[in-house]
Amino acid sequence: MKKLFYPFIFSLLILFSCNETDNPDTICGVTDPLNDLPWLKTLQQGLASEEMSEYNYIGQASYEGETVFYLASCCPNCNWQLVSYDCSGDTIEGDYALEDLEGKKVIWKSEDSECVFD
Repeated sequence: MKKLFYPFIFSLLILFSCNETDNPDTICGVTDPLNDLPWLKTLQQGLASEEMSEYNYIGQASYEGETVFYLASCCPNCNWQLVSYDCSGDTIEGDYALEDLEGKKVIWKSEDSECVFD
């Protein structure tokens, strides 16, 4: 009986320890939104080619339970307005601020970025 018990336990441990992820985490149905969402790639290229591109960045967050992408700036002498987009590239209208976005993370900044993030 002992001879069957240990292989059985070992098999169970192997079976339950496997963690297969056939579907990696996706955002807006893609794994790399910056490169896989054409409208977002176009926005990134536009920001990268602007005169003060070192202050521009693109972030990803959640707003009212939905994934959003936002364009922002860390320019110390600039007045800028938060612009956010949904997964389809539609502008999100409303009265909200950067502080209203949850789980913010930077997904793009220029190579010569002046922005400092925690």
